[in-house]
Amino acid sequence: MSRRIRRALVGATLSVAATAGLVAGTAGTAHAAGPVYSVQLNWLNIADNQDNNSVDEVYIKVNGSTVWGPRDIHWNTPENLNISLPRTFYFDGTAPMKIEFWDRDPGRDDRVGTITLSAAAPNVGPNAADLKGNDGEYWVYYTVTQIA
Repeated sequence: MSRRIRRALVGATLSVAATAGLVAGTAGTAHAAGPVYSVQLNWLNIADNQDNNSVDEVYIKVNGSTVWGPRDIHWNTPENLNISLPRTFYFDGTAPMKIEFWDRDPGRDDRVGTITLSAAAPNVGPNAADLKGNDGEYWVYYTVTQIA
């Protein structure tokens, strides 16, 4: 496949994804600004749960939209997000991507931490993040790939 055809296909895919709100900052444009990256969330492990009952009701937001959960996850029991969240997210040079991890509570929900990705520092390859906040600690494993 020629580079021109591949770029056109990626542009069309990004346009559809942007319309669905999956690409940060592209707002439905047919062509992304600079490199385009995909993000796959692989694993989540609760190293120190936020709640006192050994179970956090975890949910994940990408750029402010809930994409997964809430789901009960027990302390020190890894959750395979490749299976339970088989969805890829995209970002480019237009705006950073914010991936937030929350614990649902009866009163006010608690944000445990945020992973921020940008084209300036995309962290291509396998990554691990140690997120700490509101008395919780989550270990998150994810992969960033440059696709265009």
